[in-house]
Amino acid sequence: IADLARDIIGNPRPNPAGTAPDMGAYENALSTPEKLLSVPADYATIQQAIDAAVDGNVVLVQPGTYLENIDFKGKKITVASLLHTEGQASYLRDTIIDGGKKGSVVSFKNRENRNSKLIGFTITNGISQEGGGIYCGYQCSPTLENLIVTGNEAQSLGGGIYLESTANALIRSVVIAQNSA
Repeated sequence: IADLARDIIGNPRPNPAGTAPDMGAYENALSTPEKLLSVPADYATIQQAIDAAVDGNVVLVQPGTYLENIDFKGKKITVASLLHTEGQASYLRDTIIDGGKKGSVVSFKNRENRNSKLIGFTITNGISQEGGGIYCGYQCSPTLENLIVTGNEAQSLGGGIYLESTANALIRSVVIAQNSA
């Protein structure tokens, strides 16, 4: 919010009364809810929604199995199942990202921070050199919450989750089981 306020107040725009900052624009910006991008209603895949998202957006994923490997691409977004909005634990089991043995299922490679959030999924069937399920690279600090990470494989380290030595992920309520490295 401070950055938003600085952007608006730091760049005054004329208003009908003169040259004072447009405080109405500031108030509207603060009251605008985060944009929801729905999968599969708006986007066929989670990655398509991530690609379209901008910082602050929420990619909300309906129950189902999504055969894909996703990369947050440095974005400060939330990618979540309906567990995030409705709180029902069944969404954790019913919303699956399946990597199809084509790499890490979820990748954080571009210095993502705590505002890059993955919430409410089963992460499975990934295979990679490091981080079969979830890969957290150089100086990445995502939030990983309410996840089941299972059935993934790494040839070296981190069958379930790999954190590069400078990574500092916040991990809450995550079950990491039956992975191999």
